[in-house]
Order: sequence, then C-alpha cells, then structure tokens
Amino acid sequence: MNFRRVPRLAALLFVPAVALAGAAPPIPSATWLLDQVKILSAPEMEGRAAGTPGADRAARHIAQVFREAGLRSCCRDGYFQSFEVVTGTRLGASNSLTLLAPAPRAFALGRDFTPLAVSSDGSAEGDVVFVGYGITAANLHYDDYAGVDVRGKIILAMSGDPGAADPGSPFRRPEAYHYAERSHKIINAREHAALAVILVTRPGSQRERLPALRGVTQPWGIQAVFVTRKVADALLAPSGKQLAALQESIDRTLTPQSFHLPGVRVKLEVALVRERGTTANVVGILPGTDPRLKDESIVIGAHYDHLGRGGEGSLAPDEIGKIHFGADDNASGTTGVMALARAFAARGGLPRTLVFVGFGGEELGILGSSHYTQHPAVPLDKTVLMLNMDMIGRLKDETLYVFGVESGTGLRELVTEAAKGLTLKLQVRGDPFSPSDHTPFYLRERPVLFLFTGAHSDYHKPGDTWEKINVQGMETVVTFAARILERVGSATPPPAYVKLAPPPSRGGAGYGPFLGVVPDFSEAERPGVRLGGVRPGSPADKAGVKSGDIIIRFAGVDVKTLDDLTFALRSRRAGDKVLVILLREGKEISTEATLGERR
Repeated sequence: MNFRRVPRLAALLFVPAVALAGAAPPIPSATWLLDQVKILSAPEMEGRAAGTPGADRAARHIAQVFREAGLRSCCRDGYFQSFEVVTGTRLGASNSLTLLAPAPRAFALGRDFTPLAVSSDGSAEGDVVFVGYGITAANLHYDDYAGVDVRGKIILAMSGDPGAADPGSPFRRPEAYHYAERSHKIINAREHAALAVILVTRPGSQRERLPALRGVTQPWGIQAVFVTRKVADALLAPSGKQLAALQESIDRTLTPQSFHLPGVRVKLEVALVRERGTTANVVGILPGTDPRLKDESIVIGAHYDHLGRGGEGSLAPDEIGKIHFGADDNASGTTGVMALARAFAARGGLPRTLVFVGFGGEELGILGSSHYTQHPAVPLDKTVLMLNMDMIGRLKDETLYVFGVESGTGLRELVTEAAKGLTLKLQVRGDPFSPSDHTPFYLRERPVLFLFTGAHSDYHKPGDTWEKINVQGMETVVTFAARILERVGSATPPPAYVKLAPPPSRGGAGYGPFLGVVPDFSEAERPGVRLGGVRPGSPADKAGVKSGDIIIRFAGVDVKTLDDLTFALRSRRAGDKVLVILLREGKEISTEATLGERR
C-alpha cells in the first residue's frame, strides 16, 4: 500500500528520542498469560456476548486484575464505563402465517415458519410471486425479477444462488459472492416494492431447519419470514410445480423461472421485541510520572466481548446455540492488555499516562471504542497513540501484522526498532482502517497501531478454544507491545497524527465500487448511515461528503441501515455517477459522486 510517506523531518526528530528510551519491563509469565485466556474463554463466560451475564463476569475479572495491579479507576462506577446495547430479539405477541386462498390454512410458528430478526413489525396480505433466488445481478446478466411485477405482492425466494453446484458458475466469482446473502434478497425485494418476503432453504442443501431468532441488527423495512420446504411446496401446489424441479431448471440453465402463483394469497404478521441491556468498557488508569508529560496519554485496548452462543456473526450456522469461546478473538488481546497493565504498574509507570481499556460491544459494531472516544476517560486531544490488540494468540511462522504505521509520524521506524532482537517477522501496513477498536480513534485524528496474528479456520466458530493458543508467540507479541509503549511513553515529540490519502487503485472488479466513507458505528437516533470519516481524495470527498453527514438515499435506494448502503453500492460499478442524499445539521443536501474502483 503506497500511502503518503511520513515527512522526513518529523521522522528524524522522533527517532533519536526513541533510542534514548529504557528497556521495557518484564511481562507476566507464559503460564499467567494462558491462565487468563482460559479464564476469559471458560464455559461459565458463555462466549462473553455483550449485555449478557457471561460478559459481565469477564468485565469483573478484568477490573479485578486492574485493581490488583494498582490502576486508578475511571468513573463513578469504578472501573466500568457503562453503555446500552441491543442484546437480542425475541418473539412478540402476534406472529402468524396464513394461506388465505385457494384453500385456507394456518401454518404453525416454530414448526412451519419463523420470523427473521431483520424483519420489520407489522402485517402484510397479498398474492404470491415466486422469484427463484431473489437475485438481481446486472453484472452477471441475471435477474429473477425480470418480467414479473412484484409491487404490492409477497415474494417467495430460495436461499443461496444458482451456482452452488458448479465451480465454473459466474456466481462463484469473487465479486458475486454476496448475491447469496440473505441481506441481498430481502433488501432487493424491498427495492422492487414487494410487500413482504418468504424465504426457504434451497433443495439439495445438506440440512434444512428454520433459523434461530438471533441477531441485533436494525429492521430492514419489510416483513420477512423463513419457511420449510413443505410450506413452499404447499404454496406452489396450485401451479402444479415443485420447488426442487424449479431449482434444478434454474441451476442447469442459469435462467430465472419466476412467475405469479395462480390464485395463491397469504397473510403474515410479525411482532418482535428487540431486547436491550447494559455492557461496559473496563478502564484502568496508570498516571504518568513526568510533570511535563503526564497530561498526555496512551490508550492500550482490546475488546473482551465475543459472540456468546452464535447468531448473525457466527461462521458456523449449523452450531448456533453452542458456546463460541473466543479464546483468540479476543481473550488473547484482552490478556495482553491486562499483562501490560501489571507490568507497567509494577515498574511504576511511564512519563506519560497509560489508559488500559477492555472494550465491550466490538462484535456489535465497535460500539465500546466508539463510546469511549465520545466519553474519554482522559482528554482525547491529549491521547498521543492508541495501541489495539485483536487476535494475538495464534502467531504462525513468527508473522505479526502491524497496521497503522503511517497514521502517525515516526511510527514505522518505531515499530521496526521495537522488533529488534525478537523472532517476529513483521508485516507492516500503513492503513489504519479496519473493523476493530482502533478505527474510532483514528477517525478522531489520533495515531493508532493495530497488532494481529492473522485469521484462521476457527474464527467466529465454537472451535476458537484455549488449547489452540500459541502462548509463547503471544508472550513475544506482548513483549513487542511493551517495547512500543516504553518508547512512546517518553518520546519527545510524540507521534503526530497523519491524514492519509487513499491508496492507488489496483484495478479489477473487487467486491464492488469504492465510495470512501467510514461509518460511525455508534447507535443512530434515526434511520440512515452516519459517517465517522471520509477518506481524503475519495469519490465521497470529491463530492463534498463530510464526516458527521447521514446518508439517507444512495443511487435510488432508501438507506435505513448500513446493509442498505452496502446493497446499493454493490448494485453499481466503478465509473457510475450516483445521486447521494445527505442530512447535514438537520438539512437535506443532494450531491453527485462518481464511484471509483475498489482499493
């Protein structure tokens, strides 16, 4: 990634001060590190989903470690900085699916159908249209909605896509993977003015069962239910057709088979209760020792929450209900924070203040770090660096990824210096943007570093357990982090924020066109996508879009949630000019953006 390089003068000013720093303090033993991972990923933590008793138990443990280390508390609630989150979805008073014609029949909730967590509340009654896979893919010259008018109708669509059994199918291309996602089908139906959506598992799938009512996403503006294949065939029966035969024909010919079901009319009702709870960031403060520098701080953070028993974020859909232990993600990073807190507290601190944070709600959309940057325990404008550790427990081939080295002056040189004498093979990246807790800090113009040992096959699955932790590798990563803190803790001047331009295009279709906005993941007060940042030089920047704007319509699609914006972007191509409607300080603004190629 060829980001704009750090100005040479600033780097020269920074590095000599770094070289004068003392040795980092010894960190706790590998045995202690592994014990902490075991505690945080134990069955009694129940996967640490935000707002659950398991997450609360984990937060209390982190606070106890901070307390025993001698860290100062942050808040009226001691070490806890509490905030509210949506914790789940449950059935409300009235959920029904009824075949009205040609022969009345009531289907059973939980046996024949279930509402989806993304469904809006309300009722819908209308004729039924079969729309195959419910896909509109202009780039693949495939559209299940071509030739049928679904306005005011209820659509019936299958899961998946028509290329599941064919490795050479255009639906197996990297830019086409998303057409099988549930979000595409539901939002696509809404954009075609359908009244409601009925989804069914495609024939041939290994396992058919109704999905669990899990998820904390915003409603997508249309009623949506999932039914069994028996129900789908009952709806199709008056046409003389069966779901399996229709699917086989679509898959074999890659030609839609959409049609109005003759005389078939249904009514559905959805009532869901979106439950709310409280979670917390756990914050401990180690005051600085130098009167000249103690008002400046470094934030060292990692999220401690995980996925509980699965749900929308799980990559093991057949194991919903099983504990997702989250040993690497992110008991490992949280253990790193606790280890550094103990080490530097035992040493007596650094010239600058150190703020240690276990973030809650990261898996729900980096909510804890967004909350912290809006309510910092120490002034944010005096925060000279945020160091984030997310998944540092699976070091492989000694390779450590370090992101954000171009987000502050001198960081690239500092990182290289800190690794000397260690067995680490650094893979450094300049880009400070990624879906983890450092991003809200960079969006508020703070330098950041992000440590990560890489993805693995147990990511977001129940198999992410403590036995697979490379504790010696983890010990090396935490030692490396301690060296970074030692240097930044006393360096004069400290790293200065660098506003990065977007990298040059690599060409190719990628996963959709490039707009260049970074959503603000904190909970919104109204529908739309609030922006936490806009990349300099991006299509959005050139169109005059600003941080704090709320996108409410994009390329003709009403934007209520981030899923809507993603859907709208994926339906366009690089080079397209699109109308963007924004809210800025309560006023509606229209602008035109020319989309770029994916970076």
